[in-house]
Amino acid sequence: MSVTYDDVRQQLDWLCDAMMPGDPELGSPSARDVGVQETLLPMALKTRSDLAPAVLSIVAGFPRERPADPLALVAALSPDDRALLGRFVAGAYLASQDVMAQLGYPGFQALHIEPDYDEIMEAVEPIIARGPCYRPV
Repeated sequence: MSVTYDDVRQQLDWLCDAMMPGDPELGSPSARDVGVQETLLPMALKTRSDLAPAVLSIVAGFPRERPADPLALVAALSPDDRALLGRFVAGAYLASQDVMAQLGYPGFQALHIEPDYDEIMEAVEPIIARGPCYRPV
C-alpha cells in the first residue's frame, strides 16, 4: 500500500517547521508562514511524481507527534534519504514568492537574446569555404 500525503500530514507539519523555522530577526518566514505544507510541498511532489513515493515513505517513518529533537531524526537518515527529503522541503520553501522576495531572487525570467548573426557567420564561413573534409565510407 502506498503512502499518501494525507497519511503523513502530521509528520510534515512538524518536520517542515523544524527544517525551515524562519528567523524574525532576518525577516525570514517559516515553512508554515509561506504555505509549504498546504500548497508548495504538494505541488513539488506532484511535479516530481517519480520521487514522491520515496519522500512520503521516508516521512512515514517519523512519529506523528513532534519529537523533542526533530532534526536528530533527519540527521539519522541515510545520506541519500536526507538529501532527497531536504531537496523537497527546501525546494518547496524556496519556491515561495515571499521567500524569493526576501532573498532578492526574482525567480526565472525570460531572457530576450538578440543573436549576432554577423558573428555567427564569421565563425562558420571558413568551414563552409573549406568544404567537406570527410571521406565517404
